[in-house]
Parts: sequence; structure tokens; C-alpha cells
Amino acid sequence: MENKTGKYLKYAIGEIILVVIGILIALQINNWNERKKERAKERAFLKEINLDFKSNKAQLDSIISYNKVSLRSGTRVLDAIENFDLKKPEINETNAHFADSIKKYYPLLWRNKSFNPKNGSVEALLNSSSFDLIKNDTLRRNLISWKDVLGDYLEEEAFAVKFLFDEYGPWRRANFDPDIDDDPEYITAFFSKRHRNFVNRRCGDLFNNLKTVDEEGVIAMIDTIIRLTEVRDND
Repeated sequence: MENKTGKYLKYAIGEIILVVIGILIALQINNWNERKKERAKERAFLKEINLDFKSNKAQLDSIISYNKVSLRSGTRVLDAIENFDLKKPEINETNAHFADSIKKYYPLLWRNKSFNPKNGSVEALLNSSSFDLIKNDTLRRNLISWKDVLGDYLEEEAFAVKFLFDEYGPWRRANFDPDIDDDPEYITAFFSKRHRNFVNRRCGDLFNNLKTVDEEGVIAMIDTIIRLTEVRDND
């Protein structure tokens, strides 16, 4: 009886061990499957964010180049205004190259291109429990900070746009036509102190926009997010 009991105990213990091992293996497989699903979801988010920020970078690079050309045009316009011979407002040999410079660069000074970044993927991620899927701490910090950094730049941009539409635009429609050689009244308006102030203000706004991009680290943050969201097929 004792031998049979011992055999039964050994058999029972063996069965229990096998069951426990089976449960542990099943849990391990389940955990592995869950991690695989989570990694797949993380990769999907990373790819989406990567595409959005590559688009944002291309758009912002274009705006920066655009504003640099506009700012250089503004300095050319200011130089032409300063050196134009108002005692002889008609276009002559002395004034001709300044008049040509004004006609060429003036439209470039007042054009505007606004930054409209794609933020849908980041907003969706931040406003969901899926944000915990992002494992890289540096990427998490950048995604959280993106809204504030972007907001500082867009605020500066909005300030410049408000000036264009609320101050310069109404004045131009009421007082000025860029064809300065057609009407003496236009020439008077163009060389007025108020107009020179407008040109100076526009140049200042363009300079501040470019400076804000650099100081707030907008491009640097976009580059970091792009780098940290690159997903290779074999990852």
C-alpha cells in the first residue's frame, strides 16, 4: 500500500508539474502574441507620424526659403526707396534701375505662405491610451512638446498675417497701386513715411518668423521625430 501510495503521489506531482509547465508555456505564448500585436500597433503609429512629419518638413522648408526670398526683396525695396530721386519722380536714367528694382521685388515682399502642419496622427496618439505603446522616451518627450513648440511659431506667423490683412491691405487698397510710373498720386503714396514704415514692419515680421523657427527649434524637433519614427521592414 505504501509503495502504491508513493507511486500515486509521484504520478500526481508529475501531472501537476506538467500542468504548471503547460500553463507557463501558454502564458508565455500569449504574452509573446500580445507583445507582437503591440509592436505592430506601435509600428503603424510610427509610420503614420513619420509620413506626417516628412510632409511637415517639406512644407516648412519651402516656407523658410519663401520667406528668405521675401526678406531679401524687402531690403532691395527699402534700398530703392531710399535712393530714388524724388526731385525727379519721372523715370529717367538716374531712377530707371531703382524703378525696375521696385517693380521686380515689391510683389515678392508682400506674398504670404502659411504653415499648415499635419498633426492628426500625433493628436490621435496623444489623446488615446495607445500612447503607452511608444517605447522610446526621447520620442515620447518630443511628441508631447511638439504642440507647444508649434504653437510658438504659429503665433508669430499669425501676428505677421494679421498685419498684412488688417493694416497694410486696407491702406494699399485705398491709397496705392504698384505701377508707380502711371500716376503722381501713387508715387506720393509709395514714398510716404507711412508706406516706408509698412515695408520696414513687413521685413521685421519676416525676420522674426525665420528667427522663431531657429530659436524654438522647430526644424530640429521635426528632424528628431522623423529620425525616431523611421521603421525598417525587418524591425
